[in-house]
Amino acid sequence: MTRTWLVTGANRGIGLEYVRQLAAAGQRVIATARDLQAAEPLSALASQYPERVRIETLDVADADSLTAFVQRLGDETVDVLVNNAGLYGGSWNSDAQRQSLEGMDYALWEEILRVNTIAPFRLTVALRANLRRSAQPLVVMMGSDLGSITANTMGQSHAYRSSKAALNMVMKGLSIDLGGEGITLVSMAPGWTRTDLGGPAATWSVEESVARQLDVIASLGPVDTGRFVNLLGEDVAW
Repeated sequence: MTRTWLVTGANRGIGLEYVRQLAAAGQRVIATARDLQAAEPLSALASQYPERVRIETLDVADADSLTAFVQRLGDETVDVLVNNAGLYGGSWNSDAQRQSLEGMDYALWEEILRVNTIAPFRLTVALRANLRRSAQPLVVMMGSDLGSITANTMGQSHAYRSSKAALNMVMKGLSIDLGGEGITLVSMAPGWTRTDLGGPAATWSVEESVARQLDVIASLGPVDTGRFVNLLGEDVAW
């Protein structure tokens, strides 16, 4: 069954791989990126799959950009919204000091919260009508194991961790508020993945992480709304 997927932050990493695998599988993808000039691999996919991949400019943290994007979508159906766009503020290996006790960059923390927590809420709410047009609407919040309070045994990365923990609360609340509208919401922990954030020593390749995430997503239904799951389909501790 062909569905329309909307993937934010699709210019690299997990978002880009979502677009690649979905298009190869015959799905239709609306892929967004903040700067299309820096999205050459995404543009190449759009050229390879012109009937399947549509690229749109969207800065998820900018209210005007988001409003304009929703207006351009009009009354299009969105079957699956993947709120993937996110910010760490560099890489785990080289920039963690900016989220440490001694070196906390508070302006960065505020920016991370805008991108990782507020923006997914705002976009999901703005696309309610588009999602309701789907027979089985689903919203996937791209969470993180680092957002698990239970699993936090090493501290560090306070800004990123708090933004992802808050995202889980946003997802849970929306799953209740939108339950009557038939919209299913989950948070997805993609695993420690070899992206710019995860670094080269991470457990999962981007390709395998996304493939496993898509397998899990294919199995989700309304009974799963409000869950925090990982790429193996397991529940992640809050």
